[in-house]
Amino acid sequence: MSSFPDADLLKLSARYSYKPNPDGSEPLSQIRIKGREIRKQLVGRHVDDVVIADTDFGRSFTPIKSASASRRVVVYIHGGGWRNCDVITHSSIMTDLAAKTGCDVLGVSYPLAPEAPYPAALDAVIAKVQDIHRRYDCDLILAGDSAGANLALATALRLRDEGETLPISALLLWYGCYRQFFDTRSHAAYGDQDNMLMTTAMKDMWNDYTSGPADPVYADLTDADMTDLPPCYLCEAECDCLADDTKWLASKLVEAGVPHFYDFYSQAIHGFIHYSAHYKPSLRTLEAAARFVEITALKD
Repeated sequence: MSSFPDADLLKLSARYSYKPNPDGSEPLSQIRIKGREIRKQLVGRHVDDVVIADTDFGRSFTPIKSASASRRVVVYIHGGGWRNCDVITHSSIMTDLAAKTGCDVLGVSYPLAPEAPYPAALDAVIAKVQDIHRRYDCDLILAGDSAGANLALATALRLRDEGETLPISALLLWYGCYRQFFDTRSHAAYGDQDNMLMTTAMKDMWNDYTSGPADPVYADLTDADMTDLPPCYLCEAECDCLADDTKWLASKLVEAGVPHFYDFYSQAIHGFIHYSAHYKPSLRTLEAAARFVEITALKD
């Protein structure tokens, strides 16, 4: 039996999300601009405890007070279906993640589809992750939501396969899209409702992202080998058409023997971590991810 989304969360989503004209007449460039303007109104609960600055790789979020002397840096890769959003639309998430982890959080920008299909975004993210490691000489935590979770996981996989030995100590992955596969229980239950993300939109985003000539071997991760990945924090939003993608990834990690923590949020919809200043479960998942980071640090 399917659950119903939290009514208060749906109100927050409606308030802080831009919905294009259903007839498809709006240019994507305008949709991006309008979406950014609405999301700029969102700030983190701990915005006064974090210094935010624009950088050449995107945007940095530095906690003012940190009890930790850790040289870990969180590299955050924003979601948006590979074709929307940026480091501004996701600032509230990164603000509170910095405050809760005590780590610098570096939000990276990347070229968007369909103008720049796969592997442009992945290539850009990997180059920036490598550059951040050179500059900071630190352990790295890769994090992301939705399409950003896909890119974070794909980055770890490709670096491993290419023999790169960057010190990636953890992955923090919120409600990711990992497979170009839509015949799932969660797509059937939540993909045709007003739950922030519809199956038809997800199909369009996959088509845009994989529209180039390159083999999308690090886009659709269905056949990916998950062995030798760092510990993973996985967050599932129950009322999300992508919920079963997170379940699928957890099963793959079990098969590969990768340590992970599975965090389930009942009645949550896709994108819910944006609202940490207004909705307690949104803050709770960022706090849980911070605890996961602390635990993995103790095991190093």
